[in-house]
Amino acid sequence: MPQIKGKECPKSSLKHNVLENGALLHSFQKGSLTVETALVLPWFLFAMVTVLFLFRVLQIQYMVGESLDKAVAETALLREGIPKETENKVKLLFYAELKKQDCPFSMIALKIAGFSWNGSVVDESQIQMKVKYKIKMPGWILKNRMLEVTESSWCRRWTGMSGKGEEAGNEDWVYITPEGKVYHKSRECTYLKLSIQSAGVEKAAGYRACEICTEGNKVPSRIYITEEGDCYHISISCRGLKRTIYMIPVKQAKGRSPCSRCGGG
Repeated sequence: MPQIKGKECPKSSLKHNVLENGALLHSFQKGSLTVETALVLPWFLFAMVTVLFLFRVLQIQYMVGESLDKAVAETALLREGIPKETENKVKLLFYAELKKQDCPFSMIALKIAGFSWNGSVVDESQIQMKVKYKIKMPGWILKNRMLEVTESSWCRRWTGMSGKGEEAGNEDWVYITPEGKVYHKSRECTYLKLSIQSAGVEKAAGYRACEICTEGNKVPSRIYITEEGDCYHISISCRGLKRTIYMIPVKQAKGRSPCSRCGGG
């Protein structure tokens, strides 16, 4: 009796279907990863660029605030000058200091002409300066929007020494900081005038962590150091990078030793 032998069709076999479906699944998986990468990468780049922009904004704020404080403090030491001349002197020193620090004026609306001094008060006894400006927001964050910033600085003007006689006229004056343990003969002493630099996190190995801004915070890829300092900072607005300076008679500096750098003795 003849036997009928069926030949397995390749296209309908179980083995063929498994191989074909497995290859198709693997192809789908590869395609899914490619699509996910294409969707996630732009958002990652957007977040990184946004963070860098915010750091740049903080840097501008620091430059403006530091320049304003220095201009007001130096002008306050000038005894002569009517209020209007004194105000103009502050503005001149302010703009000069911004240029010295290489401030990125391109990010400020109207550039160097974009600073408004409305609200400033200068008279024979005090200097109170207020500056307002706007930082241009990039299109990928808020198109055609501005970030308005206000900085202010106040200082009592130098009106001369009280008292009479040769002893009062020959009295020496020095500079101190609230947290410092020494007094300085020169306001330009490098301990008082900080030179701030931005550096990669690898530079942190040679410095100790700032107790003010690093405690409990993750160290970012960029840090801030000073030429004369021994610690690193993670925020440019850290008060450890700023100096509050007072000018006092040397006889009131009791308990403080002279600065070894500016010859306080």
